[in-house]
Amino acid sequence: MPDHLHGILLFDKEASEDSTPTQNDGSRFGPQSQNLASVLRGFKSAVTTYARHNNLEFEWQARFHDRVVRNQHELERISAYILTNPTRWQKEHDNGEGLFR
Repeated sequence: MPDHLHGILLFDKEASEDSTPTQNDGSRFGPQSQNLASVLRGFKSAVTTYARHNNLEFEWQARFHDRVVRNQHELERISAYILTNPTRWQKEHDNGEGLFR
């Protein structure tokens, strides 16, 4: 059984001029509810709740790897990697069965 997951998150946020205060360097203050960390926090919380509710043995890795996809070519390459990952995992690990032969 695979021990990790991959995903692509698309954030379609238009730049807006709001009344959020800024520091001298231009960075914005305010609630952190629409960013990668908050999305992952919500996802991990929901999965953890589901696992506990269904008595599933489960725990999260302490860290995650993120990457900004900068163009269409990278998006296509990363998408292909994600789609073929389960097949590669099965071949590389023999689905765990090769360990006990």
